Amino acid sequence: TILRPKKADAFAAYKLSDEDKAEIRALAQDPKIGQRIIKSIAPSIHGHHNIKTALALSMLGGEAKQVKDKNHRLRGDINILLLGDPGVAKSQFLKYVEKTAQRAVYTTGKGASAVGLTAAVHKDPITREWVLEGGALVLADKGVCLIDEFDKMNDQDRVSIHEAMEQQSISISKAGIVTSLQARCAVIAAANPVGGRYDSTRTFAENVELTEPILSRFDVLCVVKDIVDPVSDERLAKFVVNSHHNSHPDRSLEEKIELVQNTDEDAIPQDTLRKYITYAKQFCKPKLQHADVDKISKVYADLRREFVSGQGVPIAVRHVESLIRMSEASARMHLREYVNDSDVNLAIQTCLASFIATQKYSVQRSLQRKFKQYLSFQRDYNALALDVLRALVRDVMHYEEVMGRHANLSQGVHVKLKHFEEKAREYDINDLAPFYQSEMFVENGFTLSTENGTIAYIRPE
Repeated sequence: TILRPKKADAFAAYKLSDEDKAEIRALAQDPKIGQRIIKSIAPSIHGHHNIKTALALSMLGGEAKQVKDKNHRLRGDINILLLGDPGVAKSQFLKYVEKTAQRAVYTTGKGASAVGLTAAVHKDPITREWVLEGGALVLADKGVCLIDEFDKMNDQDRVSIHEAMEQQSISISKAGIVTSLQARCAVIAAANPVGGRYDSTRTFAENVELTEPILSRFDVLCVVKDIVDPVSDERLAKFVVNSHHNSHPDRSLEEKIELVQNTDEDAIPQDTLRKYITYAKQFCKPKLQHADVDKISKVYADLRREFVSGQGVPIAVRHVESLIRMSEASARMHLREYVNDSDVNLAIQTCLASFIATQKYSVQRSLQRKFKQYLSFQRDYNALALDVLRALVRDVMHYEEVMGRHANLSQGVHVKLKHFEEKAREYDINDLAPFYQSEMFVENGFTLSTENGTIAYIRPE
């Protein structure tokens, strides 16, 4: 008899060869391996660097711990909530994780009930005895459970996964069966805000119909807003058109080979990425050092202080554990035995970006200035300067609209050089000469005019 494994378990039974292990260890020697892995997450989706970072950390996960002399287990899995406007690829991210993760179970909020997520009891037709059947969270044990349309779930069904998300077990007491099932999985959920679109002028609680207990169980909250930006909109449109053109089934073999040669050199092939994640989860067990504990404690205390005045997502003790888990996941990304300072900085950056995005727009600016040393970690100064410049272009266009004038992109949108340099200094960017001379500056349609003291954005033909 030939036993054929189910499609969902095909990769779970996958064995790494010695050649694969040698290739993975060689790949881990690259100092930029963390950035390369993040860049390789969902390559068919443009932008969304913060979501890709969070998904990479979640798929690798932290280290689960059993407290000595106490029957208490600390989870190592990282839970993520993607909340945002329609059409920003939330469901596509979930589908990508389903195909990439070692073990994944995909379900939707409207099509899943409490028993479908946890466990169901039914009578066996042959033996006439009550039997227990595991739901999505039980089947995803030691893997990832993906829940789309999380906001469409009934409140009673959503409450049923509270225990599974923190204690990672499901207690059953039905039809004379009293037991506990393991549900050691990361939960990645996607939801839409109230009314369809996220409104930054309202508080986070007003934007989403989720209770505080369930929100505190998510380590990272990724708020994705569909912002009108002429620079990024044009790049996104080009990316989508090229993606459709390059993915056509009737393309010749020569065109496909040329396409592979033109892809980003830093990107890792998807098959290699799956093997890398499998190897890291099996063989890498990173440990936290004492020096990192003080830094995490300080950031937690600062965030708690800011939460008193802010109106975003509540900061609880669980977020200290979240920082530790993300630090361990970052160390695992580099196949390190110990967590170092850069791992803690990446975890703090991800957590801060999550916390600041949930604040009202008026509070976000002040928090970004206060925590700029963490938010600019590992970011290319040219990319950071470009983000600042694009934000100023948006502000100028918004001002023109308020004044009743229409900004003509073919003639150019002008930003004052003095204003841009002041904003750049807030992010510790004092020398902008390399940025003005970079290809990034020219390719994005910007032109420097020192005589007029302005930077012009003209839409490329």
